[in-house]
Amino acid sequence: MDENQVTDSALDNPVMETEKEKMLSQSQVDKIIKHKTYQAAQVQRELEERHQRELEAIKAQQQQQTQRNENVPRDVDANAIYQQVQERFNEEMEQRRIKDHIASVSDSYLSKMAQGKTAYDDFDEVTKDFDAAAFPQLTYLVAGIDNAADVIYDLSRNPLKLAGLDRLAEKNPRQAQAELLKLSRSIAENRQAQSDENSSQVAAPLDRLQSSRVSGSNGKASIRDLRNQPWLKG
Repeated sequence: MDENQVTDSALDNPVMETEKEKMLSQSQVDKIIKHKTYQAAQVQRELEERHQRELEAIKAQQQQQTQRNENVPRDVDANAIYQQVQERFNEEMEQRRIKDHIASVSDSYLSKMAQGKTAYDDFDEVTKDFDAAAFPQLTYLVAGIDNAADVIYDLSRNPLKLAGLDRLAEKNPRQAQAELLKLSRSIAENRQAQSDENSSQVAAPLDRLQSSRVSGSNGKASIRDLRNQPWLKG
């Protein structure tokens, strides 16, 4: 029987080991101890290697987690910065659009007010107390009306109507715009009616002159009139 087989059998079976202890030589005992020591060392080495692998795996996971934690704030900061830049750009574009729109409305208003000076001899005198800056909402709405000068002229002559429409423009701009358009149409219709009346008054005298050919007569030629005609004289 092989010595290793004897050793394994002896270790697996304690009774047999007890009975044969006296039969083992010192060299055999040394081999058994050496073998068991080798096995224990091998197991210990495997445990240490396994533990080391586990430590390395944990370390690698920690490094990856740390790297992700470091990258996340940078990504977040970059997104936040981009968002801020985009919002600022949008705000600037919106402000520029509003500024351009206000400039366009202002130019339109001033141009229409200049037309009012040619339509009314006393336009400057009547509207001198109207401060557009004091009625921003109302002025904005009036600037979009074709006959804005007529509207401002009318409102300047009626302070109570001006105050009422200005208050309405603050509370309900859409309704105020409807009232201003109604006023605009009313002014335009009145001016047209007045123009038609003036035209008819000028045409009436011409018609009367045409119907009365001979002054002081009933329109029929008398015998005296016929005798006085140049073509009857020799």
